[in-house]
Amino acid sequence: MENLKERSEIDSKDCWDLTKIIKDEEEYQALIKLVRERNQEIVGIKGHILDNASSLAHFFQLSEEEGRALDRLYVYTKESFDEDTRDNKRKEKLLEIQSLIQEVEENESFILSEFMKKDLQDVLPFLEENEELKIYTYYLEELYHSKERVLSEAEEKIITQATNVFGTPEDAFTSLDTSDVSFQDVLVDGKLMPLNHYNYIKFLENDSQEVRENAFLNYHAFYKQHRNTFASILKGNYQELEFIRSIRNYNSALEMALDEIHVPKILYDNLVNSVHEYLDISINYQKLKAKLLSNKEYHLYDTYAPVVSSLVSKYSKEEAISLVKKALNPLGEGYLNQFQKILDGNTVDFYPNIGKHNGAYQWGCYDSPSYVLLNFDETFHSVSTLAHEMGHAIHSNYSRENNPYIYEGYKIFLAEIASTVNEMLLSCYMLEHTKNKDEKMYYLCSFLDKVKSTIYRQTMFSEFETIMSQKCQNHESLTEACFTDTYYKLVQEYFKDSVIIDEDIRYECYRVPHFYTPFYVYQYATGLISTISIVSDILENKPHIVENYIQFLSSGSSMNVLDILKLVDVDLTTKEPFERAFQFIEKKLLELQLLVKEGEFSE
Repeated sequence: MENLKERSEIDSKDCWDLTKIIKDEEEYQALIKLVRERNQEIVGIKGHILDNASSLAHFFQLSEEEGRALDRLYVYTKESFDEDTRDNKRKEKLLEIQSLIQEVEENESFILSEFMKKDLQDVLPFLEENEELKIYTYYLEELYHSKERVLSEAEEKIITQATNVFGTPEDAFTSLDTSDVSFQDVLVDGKLMPLNHYNYIKFLENDSQEVRENAFLNYHAFYKQHRNTFASILKGNYQELEFIRSIRNYNSALEMALDEIHVPKILYDNLVNSVHEYLDISINYQKLKAKLLSNKEYHLYDTYAPVVSSLVSKYSKEEAISLVKKALNPLGEGYLNQFQKILDGNTVDFYPNIGKHNGAYQWGCYDSPSYVLLNFDETFHSVSTLAHEMGHAIHSNYSRENNPYIYEGYKIFLAEIASTVNEMLLSCYMLEHTKNKDEKMYYLCSFLDKVKSTIYRQTMFSEFETIMSQKCQNHESLTEACFTDTYYKLVQEYFKDSVIIDEDIRYECYRVPHFYTPFYVYQYATGLISTISIVSDILENKPHIVENYIQFLSSGSSMNVLDILKLVDVDLTTKEPFERAFQFIEKKLLELQLLVKEGEFSE
């Protein structure tokens, strides 16, 4: 928990090089000019996009040139800002591009309505006339999927303008939770240590229960102190969601979110029902951890504490990279070449610095390499995060290399599979290559903790979103107490009698960034459910599984997400992958229970 360095103090070889996206101010301004020119040209063909095959092809060409330029501008300014969020000049550039995006969206709000004036069958003949248009077949099928929910040109423009304004809750949360946040220091071994978003989990992993408790209370004190402000922000978020739902005439916000990626509700129901059916696995794991930690009381803030305190391995950057590569060896030479290509490209930002965006992510665009932001701290958790984010980056590389621009992106629904496959392969590798009982316990607990945070916790988050969006739809008052009471009851339901439910956990609902991207979190859970099936098949050497998985990674958004998932024999509309996943998880818990029961671990 050392004090953070300034970015200038970090070796340049450990920082990403954003000039691979935009090399200088001259290119930056040229891209802005290009976006404005293409935007004007698109507005200039308003009313004539679907005149004939040539006009449609011209529109797609203009739209792609505009989109690719805008993508470079946004990725560049956002990643530059994330290097140091205190830098006002970087923030001004980011705001400039965000404003440009809003301007473009408002100017082009007529496009959807113009397409909807015709039926799909009216447009498909154009694709037969022009060979270059055939790649847009699936895109157009997706576009016309919800034709009945598209309104008039004037109404669509109002919606676009309104949603741009509605972005305020997310911006307000980010400002309050990043720029304006402050936490009281935590006393560790007689010294006051700073508490922040970067090291909060570290404090919860401390051997001392007193340190864990103080970190928990100090961290949530900020959200408790500002609970009415956060409640107002969160209320605005659900009001925005309800506005769009009612305008689009969906029966619920959940239905709207599922329809966006064309998945049936049975998939979501399978997840929630399975989690509750197998809730005893999580409960029993927490009871086992309570026994292993041997504290008089076992609280929520103790659930992050390692049960094997003697395992304090530190990993250098080089050791972490080597370890991850060994774990990913079952994915083949082509996959490992992609891994090394990213490392050699100066596009991984390894270490934390003052002002740097917390957490980790992967991002890039069609005309840039994959960029990975980390806050590497030499722990096994950071090694696992490296595997995770490189999974995203390699997924992006395969997707861009094998698809035209229109399909180069992939849905969040699939994204979390590519990352957690890497994490799980690492976990399985560590378990296989250690004979040490303490280490076995550590890696089993790491996996089960991942299950807790990714399947159980994210499903609980999603239930919170479902309840709150329904309350908003029913015109119930979304008060501060409504938010915190709802969240507190869910925590009680998910943990039952396995832990002491600390009162301040009710304010956790205000610190979850994903609540500002509604119905995003359940896809973390379905992602890990899918991952368990895929990794099990890989480690069991199922015929063609690796080549099928590479095909999965290479599909971009060229097919429906469920069809892409079927490439690796996973069908989430059935109960089979859920049952297989929870049986696998239960087996890992049993392995841990047997180690404890037989006394095969270090005292």
